[in-house]
Amino acid sequence: MSSARQKVGTVCNDRVQLTDAERATIDALNDASVAGARAPEGYDALAESRKSLAKETREALWTAIPDLEERGRAQVERIRPELEKLKGTGWPVGPDRPFAGRGIVAAPLGTHGLGDLGDLLRPPVPFLTQPPNVGELWWAETNWFVTAPDNTLHVDIDHDPYRIWGHIGYTGDNLLNGTVGIVMTFILGPERMPRTDRTLFDVRPELRPGGWVSGWTGLYHPIWHADDKWSKCWGFLGATLTLSSGEWLAGDSQHYNRFFLEDVNPVGQASVSEFFGWGPILTFTANMADLRQRGVSIILRTELRYDFQLEGESDIWFRNRSGSASESVAAFDNALRFRCWPGSVPV
Repeated sequence: MSSARQKVGTVCNDRVQLTDAERATIDALNDASVAGARAPEGYDALAESRKSLAKETREALWTAIPDLEERGRAQVERIRPELEKLKGTGWPVGPDRPFAGRGIVAAPLGTHGLGDLGDLLRPPVPFLTQPPNVGELWWAETNWFVTAPDNTLHVDIDHDPYRIWGHIGYTGDNLLNGTVGIVMTFILGPERMPRTDRTLFDVRPELRPGGWVSGWTGLYHPIWHADDKWSKCWGFLGATLTLSSGEWLAGDSQHYNRFFLEDVNPVGQASVSEFFGWGPILTFTANMADLRQRGVSIILRTELRYDFQLEGESDIWFRNRSGSASESVAAFDNALRFRCWPGSVPV
């Protein structure tokens, strides 16, 4: 299979006209996401050590067992047909992220108690007429990015919900680093900012993927079939609030392992449910009157991202339904889906 290649795409809201400052800030934020797959720090040195040890082990075994390769090939031919029937399946893996079941994450007790109490104790302010659509974060654009071999992973952001689907069946000896993700950007322009003297605010977006991510590694045995076979996947959810002038206001993120199949005997299997919701609470302080006067916008950026590694005989699927590779074929109508509701800035 060919090496991974990067592709990116964008869909914009024609009814939202960005200022030069907004455009520059959004581009700077996106650069970090679409830069390519994120290989773990120190991986290169670890990989070289593993390959060196594996080579020395095989050379020692060939000396002791002259027909090692022939016996290994015979085993593969005998076992592979039955194992192929299981390809794409896996026992469901429970979530290892600190989510409250599969619902929205609850805010820690006491996190915002003082801020809410401060608002209650503050003297009442005169009634102010609010602008139309006050506090609404309007969708401005959506970006997608893929680093994978050609014609393997696909992203659709022209329909609701957004979709990620595809399958990579890899057989290369070199490590394949890949990634796929979607970024949504929302904007609160100065003309819709609340007219208030409060300075403490919170925005509560909701990010909700839905589908399955599955992994597979081929036949492995530390003596007979000792070539590395890896299928690993990490997930990322993020939400940040930034001013169009570049200042960071608030942010939260979740990093979590989806599966980690590394030289599993006899084969590696994983199928992970991505049906859950994440609702961060982004708390920040700001002077709305000052932002209006300076013409500064508030930018909300949300991101769903998967990074993965494949090596040797290995596979990864992004689908809406789990099951064997023949029963559940990744496609537009069998895709992992993603929706995001931005919330609003309270009056």
